[in-house]
Amino acid sequence: AVLFWGLFFGTMAACAAKAEFAVAILGPAAIEQYETMYQDRLEKGALDDGRAFMTGFYVMNNAGIGLRCFAMGVFFGIGSLITLAFNAIMLGAVFGHMLVSPSAENFLVFVTAHGPFELTAVVFSAAAGLRMGWALIETHGWSRMESLRQTSRQALELAGTGTVLFILAA
Repeated sequence: AVLFWGLFFGTMAACAAKAEFAVAILGPAAIEQYETMYQDRLEKGALDDGRAFMTGFYVMNNAGIGLRCFAMGVFFGIGSLITLAFNAIMLGAVFGHMLVSPSAENFLVFVTAHGPFELTAVVFSAAAGLRMGWALIETHGWSRMESLRQTSRQALELAGTGTVLFILAA
């Protein structure tokens, strides 16, 4: 949680303060895409198809991030940390740029409904992956495979909590 939220908020603050940081991280094409996506007001009843598409995209994208954070834990937890850090920086850059863009209000209206659930789910998924990775390091005298089996219940509980949060976000 400290790694994700620290990088997320740090990148968000840096990109909000200096637009060049967001461009360097995301690229000009992505910046233009986000600005275009949120330039029109998302009023109730308006753009329902577009809004549903955007929600589906974000939920599937972030669920994919969560799944990668969990699955990459089998590389002794390092994969989970790298995936989590990379995505915290990318998402922080998007938030930082969009918070100071002319479309900030539209962006916030859209992401505040589901963002907290999704981002917390990503953190839980990474924690589950780290738990699996740690089982490969600290085996308690078991073989690595047995240690992984013994730890899987705890890790799956965390991953299950993440799954519930992803569903709530949808």
